Amino acid sequence: MKRLAGAIAAAYIALMGTNYVVHGLLLFDDYLTYPETFRSVEEIQERIWIYCLGQALFAAAFAFIYAKGVDEVHSWVLQGFRYSIVAAFFTVIPYSLTQYVLCHVPYMLAIKWMIAGSLQILIMGLIVAAICREPL
Repeated sequence: MKRLAGAIAAAYIALMGTNYVVHGLLLFDDYLTYPETFRSVEEIQERIWIYCLGQALFAAAFAFIYAKGVDEVHSWVLQGFRYSIVAAFFTVIPYSLTQYVLCHVPYMLAIKWMIAGSLQILIMGLIVAAICREPL
C-alpha cells in the first residue's frame, strides 16, 4: 500500500509539473489566441482547486489501475510503456478529439494536445511502473 501511495503522489507531481510546462509555457500563447474559448487566468485561479482535485483523482486512478495489472514476468519499463500507450488511447487522444469538435480551436492545437498529453502519460506510466514493480 505504501508503494501505491508513493506512486499516486509521484504521478500527481509529474502530471502537475508537466501540465505547467505544456499548458503554462508551451501552449500558453496558443490559448491567448482564442480568448472566447478559454477562461482568463483570473477565472482559472478562482477554480484552481477543482483542477487540482481532478488531476489528483486521475493520478490515483492511473496508478491504481497500473498497480492492479502489473506482472512479474515482463520488465517494468516494458509494462510502463505498454500501459502508457493504452492509457493515452483511452484518455488524452479521445479527449483532444472531442475538444476539437466542441471548441473553436484549430486542428493543430488538438494535435499538440494529443502529442504533449501522450508524452505526459508516458512519463507518468514509467514513473508509476518504476515504483510499482510488484502486484498489489
